[in-house]
Amino acid sequence: LTAAGATVEPAGPDELTVSGATVDRVGDLAYELGVRLHELSPHGASLERAFMELTADSVEYAGVPSTAGEPR
Repeated sequence: LTAAGATVEPAGPDELTVSGATVDRVGDLAYELGVRLHELSPHGASLERAFMELTADSVEYAGVPSTAGEPR
């Protein structure tokens, strides 16, 4: 995979995270090399998740604590 330009990182005892290659390419390379794969799971980046991570420390509006029964 790395020779094909992908980045490979361990993700667990029997798992790898591969970046820079499609699921089809990973499957094809495994087949060509005689490696049996039991599962390939594509995971794409979410724009919403990226936005939330980038803006996690930002506060644009803050609420005012209220006491029950008191008018605002």
